[in-house]
Amino acid sequence: MKNNFPDSTETRKSTQAAKSDRMRKEILLAAISCLYELGYHRASIKKITEKTKFSQGALQHHFHTKEDLMVFVLERLLAKSVRLTLEWLNEIGEDKSRISELTIKWWTNQANSPEYLAMMEILVAARTEDALRRRIKPTFDNFARVTDDRILAIFENDNISHAKARTLITASRQMMTGLITSDGLFMNEEEKQAYIEHWATFLQQLFEQKVQETM
Repeated sequence: MKNNFPDSTETRKSTQAAKSDRMRKEILLAAISCLYELGYHRASIKKITEKTKFSQGALQHHFHTKEDLMVFVLERLLAKSVRLTLEWLNEIGEDKSRISELTIKWWTNQANSPEYLAMMEILVAARTEDALRRRIKPTFDNFARVTDDRILAIFENDNISHAKARTLITASRQMMTGLITSDGLFMNEEEKQAYIEHWATFLQQLFEQKVQETM
C-alpha cells in the first residue's frame, strides 16, 4: 500500500530551505541597515551580526567573508532596481506626457531609499577593491543591459536614436549616483529635489521636441 504521508526527508529539506531563506533575508536587511548607517568600510560582519538574532558563526555559514555578503546584497538590490524600473516604464506606457511626473516620483523614492544608498556604498567601494569589482561586474553589466534595453524598447518609435537614448540613460544613472556620492552630499533636501525636478523637466522637453520633429 502506498504511503500518502510526505517523505520525512523531503519535509526536513523543505523546512531547512525555508529556514535558510528567512535567515538570508534577515541578514540582507541587517547588511542594508549597516551600509546605510555606517558606510561600506565600517559595516563589518560583526556589526551586521549584531543586528540579527544569529551568531557570527551562523552568519558566516552562509557568507564566509564580507565580500561574499556584499556580492549577495548587491545582486538582490540590483534585482529590485530592475523591478522598479519596469514598474516605472509600465506606468508611462503609451502616455509619454507623464515622463517628467513619473521620473520625479521614481528618482525621489530612489534617492531617499536606504537600499539605494546601500547599493551605492558597495559600488563606490568596488573602485578600490579589485576582487569585489570583478565579482560584481557581471551582475551590474546585466542590470544595465536589461534596464537599458527595456527603456529603449518603449521609445523605439519616437525618433530618438539608440546612441542618444543610451547616452541619456547612462547620464541619468550617473547623475543619480552623483546625488548620493558627491554633489548631493552638500545639498539640502530642497536643493536635491529641485535638481531632480529640473532633470525630469529636461527629459520631458527633449522627448517632446523629438516628437515634434517627426510631425
